[in-house]
Amino acid sequence: MVWVIRLLVAGFSALFVIIGARALLDPQTIIAQFELGQQNATGLSAIRADMGAFFIGTGLAALIGLMPGKREWLLGAAAMVALAFTGRVFGLISDPLTANIAQSMIIEAISVVLLVASFAILSPRRLAPEPVIETRDENLAAEPFEPQTTGDSARPIG
Repeated sequence: MVWVIRLLVAGFSALFVIIGARALLDPQTIIAQFELGQQNATGLSAIRADMGAFFIGTGLAALIGLMPGKREWLLGAAAMVALAFTGRVFGLISDPLTANIAQSMIIEAISVVLLVASFAILSPRRLAPEPVIETRDENLAAEPFEPQTTGDSARPIG
């Protein structure tokens, strides 16, 4: 199960890094894929910087989260994708839902679930179970208990 989760997160990471690299190196493909319309130099720069940084940063954060002791990075990647999903939800207030928007929202929702679930599954508590401490019912007193019958305690109170 752990290896399946690791492979899924690694695939997610690779996909996001590839999309980010495409945004940096060939923003025209991103313009077509995300239906961004005609862009001037400023728009191309924003695609390279903003979209490239988002996808590469999220992919690398998820990849770092697979390293021992770094699983918190998975939540950072999940937060980034959740924010993108939230942005699309706000967009639905003023824009119609298209097939591409629905597809992106489904992918983002699945990605958030994958990243949060992988954080839980890769928990150190699950990977290294705590040692079981055995307890035995034994009398730790040196001598058996005998009620005191002499002295002050033998006198009735009152």
